[in-house]
Amino acid sequence: MALGQLFSQRFGYATHALAYMAKKSFGELSTLPEIGEWMRSVWAEASETYLSNVIQRLARGGVLRSHRGIAGGYSLARPAEKITLRDLAEVLEGVSVEQCALSLGPECPSGTRCHIRRTLRQIEVQFLESLEKINVADIASGMTIKMPKKISS
Repeated sequence: MALGQLFSQRFGYATHALAYMAKKSFGELSTLPEIGEWMRSVWAEASETYLSNVIQRLARGGVLRSHRGIAGGYSLARPAEKITLRDLAEVLEGVSVEQCALSLGPECPSGTRCHIRRTLRQIEVQFLESLEKINVADIASGMTIKMPKKISS
């Protein structure tokens, strides 16, 4: 496994988009084209279609708020300090320590005697706890983001 392959592309898009939004005042709206433009300044091949899918998942998962209308866009649902990387993992990846790695359901075919499930669950819990210690504000604080110029009418 190469460095950077532990997290999905979806997770990477979400982290970048949320860090961008966290640089704004809480409640300030961002549009999909605006976020997409910034993402392409970081990575020219960034897909606005894929970004749209990720943003919609974050809105459905309660991480973002969707604001409809001509002046609409997206805003963080809560302050960046209150959105952890664990939140992203749970919303985007469906991470649950209750699932059995063998059956992908809550019931383990081996029952409670499965040493593998206990071991993997312990690793997953530690991983999720480490993600919980990092919030979007932490990520954004290390980034310099040039905000697009506002178009005056």
